Amino acid sequence: MNYRPEIDGLRAVAVLAVILSHANFTAFGGGFIGVDVFFVLSGYLITSIILEEYSRGDFSLARFYQRRAKRILPALFFILACSAAVAWFWLLPGAYEDFSKSLMLTALSVSNFYFLKKTDYFAADAAEVPLLHTWSLGVEEQFYLLFPLLFLFRLRIRTIFAVVAALAVASLIASEIGAWRFPSANYYLLPTRAWEILAGSLCAFYLQGRARPKNGYLATLGLVCIACAIFLFEPSTRVPSLAALLPVGGTMLLILCSHEKDLAGRLLSQSPLVWIGRISFSAYLWHQPVFAFSRIRSLEPPTPVMMLGLIALVFVLAALSWRFVEQPFRRAQPGGRKIFTTVAAGLVAFVGFGVWGAQDGLPFRVDPKVDSFMDAATWSGKCLFQIRDGLPSLPDKKCSFNTESAQKTYAVWGDSISAAISPALVDKLRERNVGLVQLTHGHCAPIVDVWNAQNDQAVNCSEFNRRAMDYLLASKVEVVVMAASWVNFFGSGYMSVDGKPMRDSELTVPVLADNLRETMEKLEQAGKRVVLVYPTPRFKKSVAEVMAANIIKGDDTPDFAYPVSRFKAETARAYAVLDTAADTKIEKVLPESLFCEAGGAASCYFGRDGVAFIADKSHYTRKGAELVVDRILDEIEDDRPAEGSASLSP
Repeated sequence: MNYRPEIDGLRAVAVLAVILSHANFTAFGGGFIGVDVFFVLSGYLITSIILEEYSRGDFSLARFYQRRAKRILPALFFILACSAAVAWFWLLPGAYEDFSKSLMLTALSVSNFYFLKKTDYFAADAAEVPLLHTWSLGVEEQFYLLFPLLFLFRLRIRTIFAVVAALAVASLIASEIGAWRFPSANYYLLPTRAWEILAGSLCAFYLQGRARPKNGYLATLGLVCIACAIFLFEPSTRVPSLAALLPVGGTMLLILCSHEKDLAGRLLSQSPLVWIGRISFSAYLWHQPVFAFSRIRSLEPPTPVMMLGLIALVFVLAALSWRFVEQPFRRAQPGGRKIFTTVAAGLVAFVGFGVWGAQDGLPFRVDPKVDSFMDAATWSGKCLFQIRDGLPSLPDKKCSFNTESAQKTYAVWGDSISAAISPALVDKLRERNVGLVQLTHGHCAPIVDVWNAQNDQAVNCSEFNRRAMDYLLASKVEVVVMAASWVNFFGSGYMSVDGKPMRDSELTVPVLADNLRETMEKLEQAGKRVVLVYPTPRFKKSVAEVMAANIIKGDDTPDFAYPVSRFKAETARAYAVLDTAADTKIEKVLPESLFCEAGGAASCYFGRDGVAFIADKSHYTRKGAELVVDRILDEIEDDRPAEGSASLSP
């Protein structure tokens, strides 16, 4: 197979797009499609090699796997080892436990399954997950494991081509369906990604045994298609799907038609791009750990200047690992048994280390004061149903507290924010001989027929909320407390409203408020009092972890201050929706009355004197929940404290 410098240049475009996107340069909002370009190139290159050997009659499955192992595993294992060393010293127990699980599953080439269950790729939290990018390696390695099996049956190349084409079409159709019905699984898993890799394979089949058709116009069109996807797509663009035909088709045009003497070929064959393309695999492996650990270590999000410095560091590290890790192993000619033994030893080491680290994050690694602080800075997920649990019958007996003997019954309805305040509410109500029914489901705000259609974990929200509403209307519950991650929820770029999919421009404040108003009015008409808990911001850093970092620096009783102006700006949209939906009868619990000082230049305190009120980026700790619950009960009992009370004291 002849070397094509423009292919390395295209690799450079792909890796730069991914890196600049992950560095949060907004112009590169669609840079994530660089992964799609990589998939097409991988399919083309490995299929070309297989077809050359197959046509000569000397294709060997064992030799294929050996080449893949030599190509991928040395750099991957080296960067995993470096990441594990940094994680040991920098990560707190909870984060270290998650890292350890991702470490062992990355080594086993199945991290895409782990991140499917754990992390939304486009969520703010994803920027601080050091190994999140390895999901794409999992997809490729699973493909490499299965695809060569097609060549074991000594079928004619035309027959294999037909099978590959049929699989590609089936995968493309599945990805279009999955983009709407199960977007996270669609993003992370091989069945809906395979068509992108197979698109490259089809190019290899087409070019096998024939001269490449040189067409500069089509090659340039291909480059323009990729550029359009990079600059016009957004994180909310559903990929993979038919939309991904733009970058995938563009890559196919370049593979099939480009030549280093046409315009696209000349651009992509420039020496700097070719050099970046050669080290692109190492650059891709390094960029996410470098970015994630820097974000974890910094108390504030990195500035654009800092990100440019980190990008430079990524390429320095990539050049070094390419020179001293990738190249020596590629040139080495060990026997198959030696490769197998080395791979097996690496897997045992990483899996063993990961299993060890998954034991509560090895808290002995950190100062006991920090460990004690973090133990207290947790939130309750009790009775928080998730999609994996199926839909419960409501009320669930396990989630009905003191209801049989109590004189009255209240309910709390919402998502994980409601779950976080529920234990404190149970205890306070028990003192008043009032029972509580907890109706909480992860990712489900308490609004009938409105749910975040970008989130696979929310697909049964409509049915859960209908069941919750049916129960509440028929029950003797007197008070319904409604709380949710309103900032996150109303900030979603794609929702289902009354069964109709809606995007950003359609999701206006009145549209979002209508169903919430209708939900609360139904409760009021049934004689229920409604208490609406307004949101805090969704913080860019974990409140507890920022406070823990200050403890490590010597401050035994740190605060977590947040400007009031920033609080108002970041909650403005959620407040507008809630204010529009809530009538005068609705009792409101406003976090600023609990956590904020008066005055425009004042601060809100979400941690005070060494006590965290927020556990992570949004959920109340027990202490924070008690403050919120006290205010809820003040609203219900109409016994409100004077403004400026000692709410900020732990």
